[in-house]
Amino acid sequence: MKRKTTESRQRLENPYAHLNGVGGFDALPALAPAPDDRVRASRDAQQNPYAILNGIGGFDEGAPNQQRAAQQQVGGSDLSAQASGDRRYASIQDLAREIQVALWKQKSQLWPGGVPSDPVELLDPAKALQMLGFQFDLAESLGQYRSQDGLVEVAGIIDRGRQRVDISRRFPYNTRRFTAAHELGHMLLHKDMRMHRDRPLDGSGAPGVRDEIEKQADKFATFFLMPEKLVRQRFKQFFLCDRFVLTEATLFALDPADSERIQARYRTLRDLARILAGATTYNGKHFRSLADQFKVSVEAMAIRLEELDLIGT
Repeated sequence: MKRKTTESRQRLENPYAHLNGVGGFDALPALAPAPDDRVRASRDAQQNPYAILNGIGGFDEGAPNQQRAAQQQVGGSDLSAQASGDRRYASIQDLAREIQVALWKQKSQLWPGGVPSDPVELLDPAKALQMLGFQFDLAESLGQYRSQDGLVEVAGIIDRGRQRVDISRRFPYNTRRFTAAHELGHMLLHKDMRMHRDRPLDGSGAPGVRDEIEKQADKFATFFLMPEKLVRQRFKQFFLCDRFVLTEATLFALDPADSERIQARYRTLRDLARILAGATTYNGKHFRSLADQFKVSVEAMAIRLEELDLIGT
């Protein structure tokens, strides 16, 4: 096994070749070609000899300098003002992707004690803020503010003047993580926002009417924490399909002992999405739920599964 792993790493010019990008192990990837001129050029452009691995299981032909691109978004033109309609969110997804790649490129500096083996661990909003020159801290409490819904406990504060983001410890880890990614989105997208407080956010949709800038920051957090390619890979790895449809066979695979329990919970497509987002077993195999793997709420993952059209009727 060691010999095959070594051969695989040498052929791919990648000392981490055993990591397949979806949390599994590939001792000897089949038909892995030697890097061609296009790959070498990409690696030279990114100053990254392992550019064939993008940190979330895909391939980057030649990404721009992510730090420079992100800094241009902060100090230059406002991305949200340039885009409109669906393209606005596509642009936000592109920006989230750039930050993911930048984290991959700088992983050794950001994780001096050891680079995480799971690509999801690299999707850390605190590390991204650090990479972009912001200080990140956890506070015991950030106080309250009065809104149309009454007193609201502050979950996150971004202070651009002091270049820092503070997140309250008073909320569950998944909420703190999504709120931090939301603040990262504000930092990158909304250059005119100097000081801003946010209520607790977990990706399930905050109550009441949401301002467009809050929707944009939510979208960034969703794209950053749950990248499309990696979600699709993990989904297929565990549910053995590109798009899940509830049938007699898949119902049995979800719960062979009590399929009626699943049927009782299934009323809408969102119900099925929640079931899959929180599932820990399928077809006799046990695994950490997708929500747990991506460190988000079940509701946030369920929404993402629907957005990616991974569930059908």
